[in-house]
Amino acid sequence: MAFSAEENAAIRETLLREARRCAVTLGLRKTSVEQLTEAAGISKGLFYKYFASKELLFFEVLEDIHSEVYQVAEQVLEEGKDLPPDERIANVLLTACSRLSEIGAMKFIEEDSAYLLRRIPAQVKAEHYHSDEVHIRDLLEESGLTPRGGIALAAATIRGLILTVSHQEQIGALYPQVLETLTRGACEELFPRA
Repeated sequence: MAFSAEENAAIRETLLREARRCAVTLGLRKTSVEQLTEAAGISKGLFYKYFASKELLFFEVLEDIHSEVYQVAEQVLEEGKDLPPDERIANVLLTACSRLSEIGAMKFIEEDSAYLLRRIPAQVKAEHYHSDEVHIRDLLEESGLTPRGGIALAAATIRGLILTVSHQEQIGALYPQVLETLTRGACEELFPRA
């Protein structure tokens, strides 16, 4: 049975949506192709018409999550262009952490991304994957902001602060205030006012 272009697009979108839901609830390794195909109403054999492997589907989900977070970050960076650099970067970082928290993606990112990156073809990874550090460096360079201590230190600090999202439960009810305090302090150190 042949599907129309619209039906193919809808099936592909359903597979992506279900894979994202499974990524943040079950994880990559606990999700089966059967679960994904059942949600899309297609056979297991037909799944491979859309994605060569489960890993390539989840890789696309990972890239979509990265893109979503960095688009939000770019928007906040642009909207705050009249703010002092420390406030501007702090707002970007707090917004990115908030988005990651809302979508519940940190567990998937921390637990499955390294495994996933080992399982996809090197060519696909080389063409499409950019680490968080690359995205952070790009954002800083595009903004024209020069951090004290260099971009490598700023990128590592920002990445470290983002990783706190997965530890909200351990930090407790004061997590939002803790994140704000750490973020603003780090940004004041990295981007001191004249």
